[in-house]
Amino acid sequence: MKAYDRETDMWNKIFEEYEPVDLRGINLSVEPMFDEALMEFSDRTNNVLDFGCGTGDISFQCLQYHPEHHITGIDRAARGIAFAKETAQISDYQNVRFFFGGDELLEQFQRGGFDGIIISNVLDVMPKEVSKETVHRLDRLLTDGGYWFVKMNPYYSKEELASFGYEKKGDNLYEEEGVLHLRQSTTDYWKKQFSKLGKIKTYLEFQYPWQEGLNRLFVIEKKENQEENC
Repeated sequence: MKAYDRETDMWNKIFEEYEPVDLRGINLSVEPMFDEALMEFSDRTNNVLDFGCGTGDISFQCLQYHPEHHITGIDRAARGIAFAKETAQISDYQNVRFFFGGDELLEQFQRGGFDGIIISNVLDVMPKEVSKETVHRLDRLLTDGGYWFVKMNPYYSKEELASFGYEKKGDNLYEEEGVLHLRQSTTDYWKKQFSKLGKIKTYLEFQYPWQEGLNRLFVIEKKENQEENC
């Protein structure tokens, strides 16, 4: 778990360099396929939990699509949450709140209290047992008929992982200088796991200009009594 904890320290150092910005007048965009899927997700939801929200980028993009909706963001990186709070304040976003913390915060929310959950580049940078518990706790908060918006990192070849300087540390975990960067699992594995949560409505693959490999995006509609672990 030390490598996983050091990942949070890494992100705190990165977020220290960020300056809050007034987003009014700025059109937030990630990538055309991602943007379209997020807009459709936003059209179907009203009260969304963004778990592992970082600096709140996806939360803010959702609010640009539907300013009247409500977003709750949670992240273990204190610097990211501080940035998100300040950006929300100066941008005059009224319907968003951000909390510093992790899984332990999820118990305070009402069962079935959200109709949408966003989890981007989170499940595949966690040890498997942590990922399973996180999905179990999040699924408890998602109402029947609600939607998951799950973004995963690319699946890399052994050669690509070696070129990044990543070292395998067991159970498909890859670290760099003692920091956990990836839990490598195939797309078929994730499809099988997510099908336990409900119906996979959308699956997309797309590439960022700044990143090697194809990112993977799932939109899943939760069915009744579909609490499972991933």
